[in-house]
Amino acid sequence: MMMHVLIEQKPEGKVTASLLGWPDITAEGTTEDEAVHALRHALAAHLQDAKIVPLEVSGEQPWLQTAGMFRDDRFADELDTLIAEHRRERDAEAISSAE
Repeated sequence: MMMHVLIEQKPEGKVTASLLGWPDITAEGTTEDEAVHALRHALAAHLQDAKIVPLEVSGEQPWLQTAGMFRDDRFADELDTLIAEHRRERDAEAISSAE
């Protein structure tokens, strides 16, 4: 499994490695390789007595009440087209203002 690691150079000459999405899993070293190696050990220790289980969330989903409400609306496709056009215009404006 591939996971992403944030590597940071600290002013005191240390290197920290943090596992993205797992804020409690961090490690430190004098080099990047040392920090990543320590991070692997920290993750292994954290998971040693842990397990991941699926969790089914039951109950009514409020968004389902509106799902499909525009299915037979004859203007829905036109509205989608107008929204997409508007988004393209705004994206183009953002790009030109950033240049």
